[in-house]
Amino acid sequence: MAAHTAPDSFTDTIYAISAALPATYDAAGYGATAMTYTTIGEVESFTMYGSKSAINKFAPVRGAVTKSKGARDYGEGDMVVADLPADAGQIIVAAAEASPNHYSMKITYTDGEVHYLDVIVAGWQMAQSKEGDFKKRTANIGICRKPVIVAAP
Repeated sequence: MAAHTAPDSFTDTIYAISAALPATYDAAGYGATAMTYTTIGEVESFTMYGSKSAINKFAPVRGAVTKSKGARDYGEGDMVVADLPADAGQIIVAAAEASPNHYSMKITYTDGEVHYLDVIVAGWQMAQSKEGDFKKRTANIGICRKPVIVAAP
């Protein structure tokens, strides 16, 4: 499998969720036939994710500031969806918010590249609105492990 070599868009990306956790947190574990993912309907936007470390600083009374790399954080933020209470994927997201458990997410891009995420859902709220807006929900997603990326075939 080769990584994509041209820019790709998010148009037609599929976001899916599973209450099951993989036996191993790698491509084989996430892709196992025992894992069942349910597509989340009408996703408008998804949080950024990846590896980022804090920069720790020590400022002595005299001399230069000393810096070191802190713990890795794989991201957290909002996923915005059109409010569809009967959508099977959104039902799982709502259940995930009510649960302290981790869930698995699968993001499939149009070129076939797949990203697997270990997540917690810490919010499921009606989005702020005004006249003419569609009803939307916002899920606060926390990515708990390094994303597993499977290149397009």
